[in-house]
Amino acid sequence: MLLVYNLIFPILFLLYLPYYLLHIYRRGGLTADYWQRFGFFSAERKAQLRALQQPVWIHAVSVGETVAAITFIKAWLKRHPEEQLVFSCGTSTGFATAAQKLPPQVARIYCPIDFFWAVRHALRLIRPRMLVIFEVEIWPNLVLQAARRGCRVVLVNGRMSDRSSCGYARWKGIFRPIFQAFSCLCVQTPEDAGRLQRVMGPDQRIKVCGTMKFDQVPDYESAAKDHELDQCFGPGPRVVFVAGSTHSGEEELVCDCYRTLKNDYPELKLVLVPRHQERAAEVEAVLRARQLTWRLLRPVPGQDVQPAPADVLLVNTTGELMNFYAAGDIAYVGKSLAGQTGGHNMIEPAIFGKAIIYGANVQNFRAVTALFRQDQAAIELASEEEMLPTLRRLLA
Repeated sequence: MLLVYNLIFPILFLLYLPYYLLHIYRRGGLTADYWQRFGFFSAERKAQLRALQQPVWIHAVSVGETVAAITFIKAWLKRHPEEQLVFSCGTSTGFATAAQKLPPQVARIYCPIDFFWAVRHALRLIRPRMLVIFEVEIWPNLVLQAARRGCRVVLVNGRMSDRSSCGYARWKGIFRPIFQAFSCLCVQTPEDAGRLQRVMGPDQRIKVCGTMKFDQVPDYESAAKDHELDQCFGPGPRVVFVAGSTHSGEEELVCDCYRTLKNDYPELKLVLVPRHQERAAEVEAVLRARQLTWRLLRPVPGQDVQPAPADVLLVNTTGELMNFYAAGDIAYVGKSLAGQTGGHNMIEPAIFGKAIIYGANVQNFRAVTALFRQDQAAIELASEEEMLPTLRRLLA
């Protein structure tokens, strides 16, 4: 089966390649380092990796997993300061977050796309004794080649959605050998363990360990964020509503609510943090259509800067969400209303004790949501129509 995968996957990826490169370019991620995804490492990076002595390779896919992995790495190094670590991720946003927050002694690379030759080249360079994979990044070549080299493969903070479980179970003959290659699989909830057992069967290597996202340590740049809010909104009292990790449709909903409320509550200010920074121009069109004024956190060269005070601060950078959750008063956690499903991490604003609202479509965070619901730690909106009256109650 792996032979068939290695024949078909490169062909399918080649067809997808133009769109893929355009997507990465628009996100500002097509840098010299990004070619590591295709197995091309600079001479300097090769020398750095070859100098390591059987390091531990820790892999996370994107920003959310990267933040959890960084907490894990810092705790690991505190206990084992002599350890040599390599961190990899698969997205430019995760890579940028790691650049800002990883301890300097940790080597940082892009994880190669799952081509047989690219993965083999990376494993030969790194020669890891252990591969630690965060959450649910299961690539056949990476897992199987590492295991065949005698490298222990461990899943940490693992989770599996109903949809993924059905897919893996349907193709059990293909995926069971991949999961069997793991030395240990640490998952977040008993439900995740049950979904994994649909593929593997009962297995003592599956351990329920809870979610590491509760272990995140706040790293808030207080003075810098307050200064940026002053630059956008002007000095003086304010109540900051942060809409975090928003997707298409949610910005329209949030802006409509804000436009309705701002006359009654002039101290109310809005910070929009789209999940993908390359959507900034699209979000600007939403603001323009509603006659709201805004400033970009990172000004675009040649574009006029809106003088303070503006209505909205539009965050068009990566890795800033936690800082703005900390600086805000009310947080909406996106991908949960306006046709979006899955949800995002509501633990982040909770760390700072903020008032939290979110939509009912949080299929990827059911266990966390259940805890919040049980302790009345956040407000769940059954529909878009509930956002406006809920905000009124919080502002009253």
